[in-house]
Amino acid sequence: MQTNKTHTELNLKINTEELSPKQVRLLKTLHALIANVVVAEDEEEYFEMSAQLLKKTTEFIKHSSFAESNQVMNYGQQAIEFAVDFLNETIDDNSIDN
Repeated sequence: MQTNKTHTELNLKINTEELSPKQVRLLKTLHALIANVVVAEDEEEYFEMSAQLLKKTTEFIKHSSFAESNQVMNYGQQAIEFAVDFLNETIDDNSIDN
């Protein structure tokens, strides 16, 4: 089976002026994980990279500027719990777009 893949590159530009060094590192890691997940060729790599992608996404949310500036209210943790509940409902409803 032959596929019509074209070899192109996607360059993303993100203004990091307002991001902390930790946020920039997490963003780079997320970018690398996304790239690995979509091209993974074996089951173990696919599942491991998918899990790492979700884990790093939660770290990114926890270290967002909003969460960092509102630590007393623990918005980072609340946002993650809300997102996990939403994701579980979406999976249970089988409503993830293909």
